[in-house]
Amino acid sequence: MFGSKKALLLLANGSEESEVVITVDVLRRAGIKVTITSIEANREALKCAQHTVIVPDISINELSTDDTYDVVVVPGGEKGSEAMAKNLAVGNLLQQHYEKGKLVAAICAVFQSHKIGLKNATITAYPECQNDLKTDYNIVDQPVHHCELKTADGERHMITSQGPGTAFAFALKIVEILDGSSKVKKIREEMLL
Repeated sequence: MFGSKKALLLLANGSEESEVVITVDVLRRAGIKVTITSIEANREALKCAQHTVIVPDISINELSTDDTYDVVVVPGGEKGSEAMAKNLAVGNLLQQHYEKGKLVAAICAVFQSHKIGLKNATITAYPECQNDLKTDYNIVDQPVHHCELKTADGERHMITSQGPGTAFAFALKIVEILDGSSKVKKIREEMLL
């Protein structure tokens, strides 16, 4: 059912559930193994922005430094983004993942506090958050943006997206980067997108 690609999706109380569920659904349809990970110390169910309850697969405390993922996904949602931004374990995870040259994908403004070495990267974000991010990032007003940075020690890739209405395009861009456009075409046909 799942191929060799793996995704880690971070979940907080207040995360935007459409961004969570749509992303998980699309990635799994692409054969990517998705692990939903609570940023809390346990695996208790979390209440999303619109009161949908989601039970995570693991907690962030259960992650090992040996665990490798092809992408770490960070959904938005006002309260969820605030919780992600305050969580040092999330910042450390994103930094380590980024330094390994792996894909980081985020919706909304979680990078506001966890800059992970991306100063001056080009990103998009929820329109109301864009002005707050302009001091550290180049902002583009696009539904989804893929930023490829060349660094002294290799390439870095980041996908950013604006919000709930862009979740399908966001998830499909992740699939395209990890598995190619033919997989995206197949999923679009299956889902009538």
